[in-house]
Amino acid sequence: MGEDAHGRILVEIDQELIPLVPEYLESRRRDCAEIWRLLSSGGMHLIQVIGHRMKGSGGSFGFDEISEIGEALEAAAQVTDAEGVRMAVGRLEDYLARVAVAYT
Repeated sequence: MGEDAHGRILVEIDQELIPLVPEYLESRRRDCAEIWRLLSSGGMHLIQVIGHRMKGSGGSFGFDEISEIGEALEAAAQVTDAEGVRMAVGRLEDYLARVAVAYT
């Protein structure tokens, strides 16, 4: 993984995952919207669940940063740290906006 001159985050993914990766990333985008909604309604437990799921799945797809962000979300939600959740979901949104996949 690295960043190119345009600020894109380059991630190399095994070509066997071609059918799965676009939907995986789209699901994480939907998670962002859901986290914002849950944050405004006090749904910290569900945010914790979403973070835990990301923590476990990101690396399986080659997106280690998604796993790290998921861990941060889970930890922040566990202690009802709304600012920590905001920071983590902002980081996820930025990552998703900049990630570029190269299949190998």
